[in-house]
Amino acid sequence: MTSNSNSNSIAKIKLDQSPVVLEKFEDVRLKYRVDPKEIGHGHYGIVRRCKDRETEVIYAIKTIKKSKVHRLDILKREVALLKEVKHPNIIALVDLYEDENYLHLVTELCTGGELFDRIIEKTSESHDTGEFCFSEKDTVILMRKILSAVEYCHVEKGIVHRDLKPENFLFKDRSEHAEIKIIDFGLSRHDDENSGIMNTKVGTPYYVAPEVLSRCYTKACDMWSVGVISYILLCGYPPFYGDSDSEIFFAVRAAKFGFHSPEWDNISDLAKDFISKLLLKNPEERMTASDALDHPWIVGERSERGFLRHKSRRSITFQQREGKKKLRKAAITILSNRLTRAEIEKVDSIFRLVDTDKNGEVDLNDLDQALTNGSLPADVIDELRALRQKFYLEDDSFTFNSNDFLTAAIDKNLISREEKLREVFQAFDLTGTNTLTLCDLIQVFRSEAQAREVMGDCDINNDGEISYEEFKKALFNASSTFETL
Repeated sequence: MTSNSNSNSIAKIKLDQSPVVLEKFEDVRLKYRVDPKEIGHGHYGIVRRCKDRETEVIYAIKTIKKSKVHRLDILKREVALLKEVKHPNIIALVDLYEDENYLHLVTELCTGGELFDRIIEKTSESHDTGEFCFSEKDTVILMRKILSAVEYCHVEKGIVHRDLKPENFLFKDRSEHAEIKIIDFGLSRHDDENSGIMNTKVGTPYYVAPEVLSRCYTKACDMWSVGVISYILLCGYPPFYGDSDSEIFFAVRAAKFGFHSPEWDNISDLAKDFISKLLLKNPEERMTASDALDHPWIVGERSERGFLRHKSRRSITFQQREGKKKLRKAAITILSNRLTRAEIEKVDSIFRLVDTDKNGEVDLNDLDQALTNGSLPADVIDELRALRQKFYLEDDSFTFNSNDFLTAAIDKNLISREEKLREVFQAFDLTGTNTLTLCDLIQVFRSEAQAREVMGDCDINNDGEISYEEFKKALFNASSTFETL
């Protein structure tokens, strides 16, 4: 037993010391001066600025900790796709480095923030001015750029993005008509297999196409997402909504939406026609990217037609739900970065018990069968039962991988253990006031727009601070943090 254990340890060390994406290890600092200050962070790593030592050009560098990536094949695929695409409206991969512990992606620097942030900013401004934020003219300008990039992916490269949403678009800078860039190809793939038919359930609830939920879809799923984004840009709320992910999925499957008064009263018939031809339930009837670029609303020079924007239940619900989700996602990121190797291995071992066919994915039926397995230890059964409650979807064909499993375990830990809640709250309380101030949130989210969004959603008594009790209520009331189906 000892001999085998030692052999496995040696093999693992050798694996950890071998490149997994590139052919050899190189020190990124030899070519770039890396600013230690973060400008963004996610589940797997952080984003900082870096400067080419020779040209003095400033880029962004995304540093990914390899030990936190549970599906290296997906990471490799994302890198391969980024190396393949070259388009003014897709984030450009400039350089790639790998060392023993990290993968470094050097990309062009975008300082204008997410499209989602811009929507929230302008919608917040509209509450004061009484006018809507995105005019038809501004929306058309954005859609031309987005459609150009999608057409390039679909037609020239045979790539389906599969997770188009406002959070996955960055503006090059803060100027009014800055270039917009598609980012995050983590769920993307080529569509040249199985006649372009895909069956993996991926996406984000508000933007996912109905055929994706049925696990039989094509690149037309991206065009549905484009239709949802267009709808939100013009009115400030999504066409398909609900108070939980399962309610949103039900609305998406029904594929029924409307152009509600008063938000849509002054929007042109051409804009409504454009959206209607994208949000068709039958993907074969839906406009392609090329069709959409030829639509009269996109081709013609539309006059700027603003309209009075009234506060509606739909728009407020959408923004509040998103704000709480962002807070919970940030809390999970903090906890994930503090996990010990033993804690990660414990969750991985439970996942392996459920993944009986060893294909890296399990579904709800697998989880239910594991719960009836009398040979599993009681503590494992308790853990599985708690995790099963996290995966509450009514669709038994729902699948998830080990990373989803780990996220669920962290999420469960967060809301079930008081000391974990306190730990995360203290991590957010950077000013040491025992409350979360706007200054705290700006430092956490690296975005004043996101900070104000979270503050507005969670500050129940409107005193300009989030107390621990308000923080706790926000995390308990936030919707599911799973953005990947």
